[in-house]
Amino acid sequence: NGQTVSVTLPQSIALALQNNRTLHQSQWDYEAAVAQVGVATSGRNPSVSYLYKADHADTEVKNTNTFFHTLKLDVSLFNRVLDAQIEAAKYSRDGSGAALTEAAQTAKLTAATNYLSLIMSRNKVSVAEQTVRDYEEHLRNANLQYQVGIVSKSDVLATNTRLANAKTALVEAKNAANLAEAKFNNHVGLPVSTPIVTADKELSYAPYGISLESAKSYGVAHRGAIVQAAMAVKAAEENVGLADASDIPVVKANASRRMNGAHWAGNDSKDWSVGATLSWNVWDGGQSKANVSAAKAKLEKAKEAYAQTIDTVELQVQEAYLNLKAAEQKIKSTHAAVEAGQEDFRIKTLRYRSGVGTNVDVLDAETSLATARNNYVDALYNYNLSIATLEKAMGIPVDSAVGTGVNIVNQG
Repeated sequence: NGQTVSVTLPQSIALALQNNRTLHQSQWDYEAAVAQVGVATSGRNPSVSYLYKADHADTEVKNTNTFFHTLKLDVSLFNRVLDAQIEAAKYSRDGSGAALTEAAQTAKLTAATNYLSLIMSRNKVSVAEQTVRDYEEHLRNANLQYQVGIVSKSDVLATNTRLANAKTALVEAKNAANLAEAKFNNHVGLPVSTPIVTADKELSYAPYGISLESAKSYGVAHRGAIVQAAMAVKAAEENVGLADASDIPVVKANASRRMNGAHWAGNDSKDWSVGATLSWNVWDGGQSKANVSAAKAKLEKAKEAYAQTIDTVELQVQEAYLNLKAAEQKIKSTHAAVEAGQEDFRIKTLRYRSGVGTNVDVLDAETSLATARNNYVDALYNYNLSIATLEKAMGIPVDSAVGTGVNIVNQG
């Protein structure tokens, strides 16, 4: 086993943002997009070329060598195709940046989910342990009742069966907790066998006062997926211009210096030349027109994807919001069920000890109590997970702590 690591929820998220390999891939995609802007922009910069050539002539009179040096400078003065390529590359870069934000949001949500799942699974281990203790205590009571002849052997056997089942459930709960710990470690970049101590020992409830309308409005304005789709539309618009510019003249200026001579330095003669070139694709057999039509179709597709992304974000926000409200209600009802179950189990146990209750009453009361306890843990988990999911759907900044999104939205 590795050394024990103690973590809080913010620390878990920070580890995921630092070490998660999926996020790293998105970071490199963004770096490549930034570099691609540099590639496109370089076309505006002057280009310098150098050519060296040596000619050898072998005649009846003598052998001669002639050396040529040519230094040439080219500058693009007007190139609509290049301008469109640069703008499209910039929009692609910005879209990649938005995709990186989305990837970071996903990594944050997964880290929060795994952290909450680890606490939840350990809380369920505690529930399973308490259930085993309750059955063990009842088994002692049943044995005492049986020894003095108050109950039959069947009570002892039935309780033993329930106890065995409870122990099996405890083993399964511990295994689920171990798997949750390994999954947590894998996501944040720790060895999977690293023992984890969470700062939070139990899941808690804190009100999250936000309206559905404000949540949707914030999500549409800030969600990275929408920004990414918008940049795809802008890039598609530039690609239409790019296709349309293929039959627009291109103007370049150039200057060159040529030297040649019988020696390597080629200093016998020198000359300068300065000029400009204009190239114009007068007719390409209809290829430009077809390219424009294809680019326009892709633009319309990008617009549809943009509108669909907005619809998807609004749906995700609404789904997380409704899950949040449902989980909030379940916290109240399941907590009440736990309190009622504890009292019912206490009464049924006392009645059994007094000889007026049945063994089945006690066993069923304990089963209902264990179910209520697990349901309460599930409700707390679902509530806290819904908060993290809602904040991801709204596009709350990655560096904000989970649960603080309500303040950010309500402050406008």
